[in-house]
Amino acid sequence: MPKLVWALEEELQKEDFKIIVADDNSPDGTAEIAKKLNERYGNIIIHRRPSKLGIGSAIRVGLKIALSFPDCEHVVTMDADLSHNPKDVRPEPQV
Repeated sequence: MPKLVWALEEELQKEDFKIIVADDNSPDGTAEIAKKLNERYGNIIIHRRPSKLGIGSAIRVGLKIALSFPDCEHVVTMDADLSHNPKDVRPEPQV
């Protein structure tokens, strides 16, 4: 996950954005890693879930959190395994 966060922070450094981490009580310390990254960047929201509930419900929870912000204009879902290229989230230039 740190590589994804670093790449997104680099790619979107001039944008106002948040990263939402829906952690399914992962044994790899996902929530703690996200907490440390948030200390550096300040834009990471961590939602801890009590058990492995699956990617579908994790996405739904993340969308619900994102859409709770009145100024939310765009939402992107990504897995932390870098199967999605962080460069693909760059907003299109305004014409």
